[in-house]
Amino acid sequence: MRHAALIGIQLSEFMKMTPREFHIYADGYSKRKELEMEEYKAKFELEQEVLIYQAYLISRWVWTKKIDIEKILKSKKKKKEMTDEQMLEQVKVLNMLFGGEVKSIV
Repeated sequence: MRHAALIGIQLSEFMKMTPREFHIYADGYSKRKELEMEEYKAKFELEQEVLIYQAYLISRWVWTKKIDIEKILKSKKKKKEMTDEQMLEQVKVLNMLFGGEVKSIV
């Protein structure tokens, strides 16, 4: 009766079964559990492969060659100061470039 309870057979059904029927039922239960275990293993292996692939992709971003920030910051050109006349000429050029009109104030 312990095996019947483990398999999930009701007590009333177990009492009506012949030993051969019980054996067939137990064999079917065993096969079903084996198939479930194979499915679980296949799913686990697939998930494991996906996790390994994800770790590999993430490692490419994390362990890339480090860039020297000081070298980049020092390479910027120094800005030169403009006089008022140079700034006015630059504004006029940009104004014409964007379709504006040059109006002179007198």
